[in-house]
Amino acid sequence: MPALPSPLSAEPLVRLEDLDLYRAGLEQHRAGAWDDERWTAFRVRFGIYGQRQPGVQMVRIKIPGGIVPVAWLRVLAHANRTFAQGDAHVTTRQDLQIYHVPLERTPDLLESLHRGGITTREACGNTVRNVNGCALAGFCPHERVDASRVAQGLALAWLRSPLTQNMPRKVKVAVSGCTADCGATSIHDLGLIAVEQDGKPGFRVLAGGGLGSNPRPAVVLAEFVEESCLPAVMEALLRLHQRYSDRLNRNAARLKFVAHRFGADTFRALFEEELQRLKPLPQRPWSPLSWRQPAEGAPPRLPVGVVAQHDGRRAVVITPTLGNVSSDQLDQLADIADRFAIAEARFTREQNIVLVGVASQSVVDVVAAVRALGLPVPDSGDDVPDVISCPGSTTCRIAVTNSPGFASEVLEQARTDATARGVSVRISGCHNSCGLHHIADFGFHGMTKKIDDQVAPHYQLHFGGDARRHDAIGLSGPIIAARHATRALELARHGYAAQRQPGEDVRGWAERLGKDGIAELLRPVLEAATDGSAFTDWGDDKVFQGAPKVRGECAAPVLPDGPLSDLADDALINLDRAVFAGRPEQARAFGQEALAWAARRLLTRRGSAIEEEAPAAAVFDLVRAVWADKPADLARLDEALAAGTGPLDAFREAVALWLDTARALVEAPDDAGPALEDLEGALSGL
Repeated sequence: MPALPSPLSAEPLVRLEDLDLYRAGLEQHRAGAWDDERWTAFRVRFGIYGQRQPGVQMVRIKIPGGIVPVAWLRVLAHANRTFAQGDAHVTTRQDLQIYHVPLERTPDLLESLHRGGITTREACGNTVRNVNGCALAGFCPHERVDASRVAQGLALAWLRSPLTQNMPRKVKVAVSGCTADCGATSIHDLGLIAVEQDGKPGFRVLAGGGLGSNPRPAVVLAEFVEESCLPAVMEALLRLHQRYSDRLNRNAARLKFVAHRFGADTFRALFEEELQRLKPLPQRPWSPLSWRQPAEGAPPRLPVGVVAQHDGRRAVVITPTLGNVSSDQLDQLADIADRFAIAEARFTREQNIVLVGVASQSVVDVVAAVRALGLPVPDSGDDVPDVISCPGSTTCRIAVTNSPGFASEVLEQARTDATARGVSVRISGCHNSCGLHHIADFGFHGMTKKIDDQVAPHYQLHFGGDARRHDAIGLSGPIIAARHATRALELARHGYAAQRQPGEDVRGWAERLGKDGIAELLRPVLEAATDGSAFTDWGDDKVFQGAPKVRGECAAPVLPDGPLSDLADDALINLDRAVFAGRPEQARAFGQEALAWAARRLLTRRGSAIEEEAPAAAVFDLVRAVWADKPADLARLDEALAAGTGPLDAFREAVALWLDTARALVEAPDDAGPALEDLEGALSGL
């Protein structure tokens, strides 16, 4: 195993070796050497995600910070046109998703993207997902720093790291360029807000937020850290996640559950302790940021149309319906950008596309050209309904309702309803909040409920969520049959417009009404009679069949050996870091960790478990007993342990040799011991 260069080297967005790795994995699956669990755990790390429709895949393309060089628009258009069907979809995490890709065509699709400089690596799975920035990052007059560049730097810092390949669950990160917090940091596993303290620029650090079925706002871990500390900050959170998150219960494995279990004060103390442990070590490369003094005021709530940049140029914010854009439109946007010397575009969390750096004299022509493609460029936020939807049951394996079908009805309703302006509507096809229903003025999430003993599609309402506030989570409201959801939204909007007090937002209005007041407002739909149409969802033509029975891949499976292998490799990397930093005792401690993780791999291979708190000596004793039939191989463990008190370079080589030995034993056929079948028993040793 080669030594890691010191200090740590930068990681490129694209490595062509990833293609070889993916092709080899697909061949293992096709040959029957990998079962579905192993194949799923592998492919989701490459952005290949099972679709509701059998035999085809959704492919999620990772766009760190939402930054899209214009040349990428053509690469994306080609990929969607050649390998997928239908429109591409800008997501609420600044990714681009394409659909209906046959599995056998995924290697060629990935190669097409890679050769264009684009990756899908770690866009799905139990990894660091796409790191997000604000919608106007890089050109907002109110920003202190370009949040999208921060997001891009953090994404590259941890791509392909063994620490992040098999985490207990995914980690979502967002960066805001100023305290207006347009990046919605409070709903993320890790959030960073650009601030200033004592004349120095830096970041406030939040962690442990999230939505889904147990939404929680993040905890403030540090009021201020300097930008050079950001790689260590992120590493500290990732290590706490690996150490304390629940690997057995996939529904309780996000960092928000760690924060809740320990409480804010202890969670903060654990973070600070880990941060101080890591700071002396070499960190991931970090390019210094450009800081500026922000303009007074706050960014617009819904940035659309033409937005003034801080450099005197303009940004044109395009609002494709529900984030859907065709291959031809992507190509034609690239043509427009070339014609007007626009170098960059952005995908936003609002599912919009932004052309950045438009010369003032070209704005009118650029807007006209974009509109000619059938893509809206509203004159202002007051002219467009603020509606977001996930893909729902149109493609998602676990979605309950056709959220885009409902959203289309909401948009149609908004054409003639003035109360639809100035408020946000967010729709998710299930409780997972991919449509961000928890942080909307009016949010809806799909669920099932029986009407006269027959299952029908329903939505639960949520009121007064706000991504820019720390108490961002909306208030839960009544459950409405899906066919009455448009009427429910109409009643809610009209009620707010008529009853709001001066300066009162939707949350304040909903809190003042309370549950009884909201129920009274919605009584017409709560008591409405239902007919046969209630069992057909919006946008569908078949009778509703209930919630899907297939298992989703949001919580991708983790094979027992995966985390152990990664953590062993990670500990060896940390040994190198400590050696480079001149910290020999810390290096020896990391070496002992690596030896123990590799030994646990061998115990897992033969179905032997050991308690998480067991000391390393107990792990080594047990592996000697379980693998007594391999004395020559076990001798390398003893040699590494004996080398632990000698020269560091010899110890490092002995540790690496033991890791290689353990890898070979795990991967080889083993007649002496049973193959692992009990996942829970195996993981109890983690």
